[in-house]
Amino acid sequence: MKKNLAIFICIIINAVLLNAQTPFNCFSHDVYTKQLLEDPQFKKNQEQLEIETQAFLLNQNKFKPSAATYIIPVVFHVVYTSPAGNISTAQIQDQINILNKEFNRLQADTALTPTAFKPFAAPFSVEFRLATKDPNGNCSNGINRVYSTLTNCSFNENDVKSVSYWPSNKYLNIWITQTMHYSGSFTCDGGGYAQFPGGSAFTDGINIRGDLISNIGTAATNSLWGNFKGRYLIHELGHWFNLRHIWGDATCGNDLVADTPPAVFSNNGCPAFPRNANNSCGSGPSGEMFTNYMDYTDGPCLNMFTAGQVARMTAAINSPVSGRSNLWSQTNLNATGTNNPYTYPVACAAVPDILPKTPMVVCVGDSVRFTDNSYGGNITSRLWDFNGEPATSLTDSLVKVKYTVPGIYSLSLTTNNSNSTKTTVFNNHVHVLDNNPPTKYIVPFEDSFENLTDFSSEWTIMNRDNNLVTWEHNTSTAFTGDNCIALNNFNNMAPTTDDVFSPAYDLSAVENPTLNFRLCYTSKTNRNYDQLQVFISKNCGLTWSSVYQKGSNNGLRTISAFQVASFTPAVGSSDWRKEQIILNPLMTNGIVRFRFTFTSGGGNNIFLDDINVDGFNTTGLKNNLANNLFRYYPNPTSNELVVKIDSKNNTISKITIQDILGREILLNENRTNNLEETSIKLNTIDLKDGIYFINVKQNNKTVYTGKFIKKSD
Repeated sequence: MKKNLAIFICIIINAVLLNAQTPFNCFSHDVYTKQLLEDPQFKKNQEQLEIETQAFLLNQNKFKPSAATYIIPVVFHVVYTSPAGNISTAQIQDQINILNKEFNRLQADTALTPTAFKPFAAPFSVEFRLATKDPNGNCSNGINRVYSTLTNCSFNENDVKSVSYWPSNKYLNIWITQTMHYSGSFTCDGGGYAQFPGGSAFTDGINIRGDLISNIGTAATNSLWGNFKGRYLIHELGHWFNLRHIWGDATCGNDLVADTPPAVFSNNGCPAFPRNANNSCGSGPSGEMFTNYMDYTDGPCLNMFTAGQVARMTAAINSPVSGRSNLWSQTNLNATGTNNPYTYPVACAAVPDILPKTPMVVCVGDSVRFTDNSYGGNITSRLWDFNGEPATSLTDSLVKVKYTVPGIYSLSLTTNNSNSTKTTVFNNHVHVLDNNPPTKYIVPFEDSFENLTDFSSEWTIMNRDNNLVTWEHNTSTAFTGDNCIALNNFNNMAPTTDDVFSPAYDLSAVENPTLNFRLCYTSKTNRNYDQLQVFISKNCGLTWSSVYQKGSNNGLRTISAFQVASFTPAVGSSDWRKEQIILNPLMTNGIVRFRFTFTSGGGNNIFLDDINVDGFNTTGLKNNLANNLFRYYPNPTSNELVVKIDSKNNTISKITIQDILGREILLNENRTNNLEETSIKLNTIDLKDGIYFINVKQNNKTVYTGKFIKKSD
């Protein structure tokens, strides 16, 4: 019997795989089929669970369910970057209330269930409770708020789970995001998905957009999603409890439930009863069960599970697969603070949090304001720690700190109440820059990153998401020499952003400055959305102006062929490309620094080398064009430049022409012989078109300088 059942299960699973490309499968089904293909253990666990489920169904008449309700400890991980994404505690509590009413079929609109379907509707005796203890036994409100850019269209749908996770055999993890990208999709308009029982413990749970949670707050104005009234999460929980869609994710497919009428496809909107009566799949006169939570109809139409679906969910919650049976054990309820008598909320110390959220860049002598933005409990006192830097207070909710020494600074905030204390450390949160250019950084300057000490002391790396991947000094390849800087983007999580800041450069006396660098980058596929931007600041990072922006599908790639393995270019190879940025003089009339910003979009590694600042440095030069002591014409010139010098002394006049990089390319010496005026003709026919500088020296001292343009006829 077991052998035949296992064969039956394999046939069902293979049928699901064969039909995975139908246009009606939601992303939970995509995740399911992907895991079947890529994870042998998941397939084995699913087969085991199906054996257990079939055994339960065969013996359910003998099974006497306990009067007690299955209690499920829940944690919501709210991952956000905007205030709207940081949904309120009230919105989450409202969603919990909706779940507990509707799984137990206590909601008011059960009256709207068509009469023909009411005999099949059944409650599932389950209660969801927000945890009041975290995995370490500390006081909690069951809501963990995390600031991370992974909430915004993360390239890999599971990346967001890495920023906050509680053991899935103890808690039902629900991750809240602002937008959602599904693998294989070009858009960020996904709503949510669940992992079926049997997958990795570290990804077990449900991802869902915050504006689909409950029926209040940000969900109250979300009219584009069928007004789900908090029922989108019920649908995804159905998958988490091992339910398929009612159409079996195939044309007239099998959802493995006997009392749901067969459906041709999914239903949308809010159909009238009967829907597709006597369809080609054999639905009968009552048609398809469009009011079932596992269909795709709008929120006002969804209001029931069937007894057969409840039986499958009961089998899943009683199975050790993915630790489902441990969730409601008395030991776990005690550990998570969800045991009876249950009291919520509990008097916890607030979780320390601050504004501004993201790391910042300031200059030596600048002050930074920090605000206590703690959440999830009460505060009777607080204590800031700024590693000794002078602050206006260490106990107020709003403090100001003055940073006097260059470096990278962390800080911490401790909150207290009568019951507990909590501390959060904000690592590498303030980057304090010295706006005095290093003495060797005189334009033209070339930096090929050969000296690690110079790079570490003069360049600044900012890891905005505080993850494991950021810019670093790389010794495995280069265009020039042996080293470069690189970001290991191949295994990066998207859309994380990382910056590297240059030292300061004094461009106040530099004509026609340019920024040049060598670049090597390629994508894995045409669905990658990596982006490199370059910014310039002339106020030590207070404000930035964009001077360069290219994306993986918009000119960034230096290699046309996609690279599906982690890629490193050969030293000095043609895989590197030189990029040149002609800088606006209005941006460069003083001390400046540059910022290279890379935002990951799922592509391959990126490498930079030879970041050079070029231009003609006029420091110490005297321009006397206005006093007619030195004249030259025509300007622009094509073949010949005539130079006239007022020379009343018997001196040697040395004339040089330099390009914008300061390289001397033409030399002429002439003795004046006490003439009133010396006229010198310079042959410019061999010069390339562009901007040049003419300099006159007398007695080895530069006395005149000027600029001209070579332009061919």
